[in-house]
Parts: sequence; C-alpha cells; structure tokens
Amino acid sequence: MTGPDLDLGVVVSDERSAPFFEAAGRDELLIKRCGECGRWLGPEASGCPGCGGDPDWAAASGRGTVVSWSVLPGQDGVPALVELEEGPWLHTCLTGLDAGEVTAGLAVTAVFVHPAQGESYPVFGPGRAAGASAAG
Repeated sequence: MTGPDLDLGVVVSDERSAPFFEAAGRDELLIKRCGECGRWLGPEASGCPGCGGDPDWAAASGRGTVVSWSVLPGQDGVPALVELEEGPWLHTCLTGLDAGEVTAGLAVTAVFVHPAQGESYPVFGPGRAAGASAAG
C-alpha cells in the first residue's frame, strides 16, 4: 500500500535527502535548522538565507496548517502547500480529506507512508494528533 488513497509512485532518495527519508521510515519529520541563528528551513535548504550559516537536520513537530491546495480530477490525494508549526512551507499531499473539506488554515499533521517499494515519506492528514503511520 502506498498510503491512504495515494499513489505517488516510487520515491527514491539520494545522498543529500537520505536523512529526511530515513527519518520518515521512523515516523519522524526532519527539516533543516541553522546552527548559527536557529532559523528553521525547508528540507531542501543548503544554506541559511538569513545569516549564511550551515543548516543541519532537526526534528519538527509534524504539525502545520494548509496554505494553498489544488484540485486535480483523478488525482489521488490533494496536492497542497503546508506551513509547518516551525515556519517553513512544504509541498506535500493531503490525505484523509475530500477536496471540498480543505480550507486555508486547516490544521494538519504528518502521516507517514511506508510503501512496499521506495522510501517512506510524509503526507499530511486532518487534525493535530501525533503522527500516524500507513503500513506498506
């Protein structure tokens, strides 16, 4: 199973993204945090835009709110932009919601998908409860 009502294909990590996907395999969301100024950054960050410091991986709460979303006919899940509680925005997919239920500011929580093939990865579902898992 690729996840609750989702088929995102096979996700493959590389050397740079491996910590993110390894953490997802443990049901943990990692993003980057600057070691110099403490600014939270997205997982793709290679440097801090504030102070130029080197970010490293840090555990995030997994809680956020919906900023924007798309409704695509025939699409599994709802493609969305989620603002994490820590501040960074993530491009992700919403699950457990019909497109008509999604609103700006909707509280969501990371849910970890563990497919039979490829890397585990986070998507977001409704609510503020602790992250749940979808077995693969």
